[in-house]
Amino acid sequence: MKILLTGATGAIGKEIAKGLTANGHNVILACRSEWKAASLAYEIKAEYNTTPDTLMLDLADSKSVKEAAGKLSHVRLDGIIHNAGVMNGQYRTGPDGREDTMNVNYHNTRMLTELLLPALNDGAGVVFTTSATRTWFPFQKITDDIPADCYGRLKAYALSKKLITRYAGHLSEELKGRDIRVNCTDPGVVDTPMLSMGKWFDPLTDIFFRPFCFKPRRAAKTAIRAVTSNRTGRIFLTPWGSEKIKV
Repeated sequence: MKILLTGATGAIGKEIAKGLTANGHNVILACRSEWKAASLAYEIKAEYNTTPDTLMLDLADSKSVKEAAGKLSHVRLDGIIHNAGVMNGQYRTGPDGREDTMNVNYHNTRMLTELLLPALNDGAGVVFTTSATRTWFPFQKITDDIPADCYGRLKAYALSKKLITRYAGHLSEELKGRDIRVNCTDPGVVDTPMLSMGKWFDPLTDIFFRPFCFKPRRAAKTAIRAVTSNRTGRIFLTPWGSEKIKV
């Protein structure tokens, strides 16, 4: 299987890339940093004696998304794992003029998916990364953006995950005719740099909370399980089980 992996050089992304390679899949490492991608490719080559392809992709920039999709126009994909994501501490906009967390986690992730639908083989798997935060906030009105005057780090992240999960549920129904399976992976609370909130309590979190979080390798196994499963319309949970996507 040839699988595109976004956010490949992040903590969980590296473990997904290695896990897929160990299972005999061909991985395309998609990320913003050419140097980090080359470094990970070298690491995988040294460990598994196979060199993955790399692809430059900045999900904050729709131009980069379109260019990346164009480079894959001649490739047949058996899977996509949307692992990339951000949770910005402050409101900020990117090259597209949209709030960055929403743009990366929802808008441009969705755009990339739709651009790559023709490249997907029948029977392929598509996986989006969701989060339990999608249920934390009682959004009275679900919109596809969040204004600066009510921005909150967790609130924006939760909204982006709620929207991408809903999109996954609808897409799973749309693609049943091609037997393309669309699922989500919920990694749980994972020991990654995203846990750092830039607050005074970060050192306490490192001591009392991080040791009890899932490790990236454990979360990676959930994503791999989701992309190789023969089920569709599910959220795969770390460390085990799954539930139906509610749209």
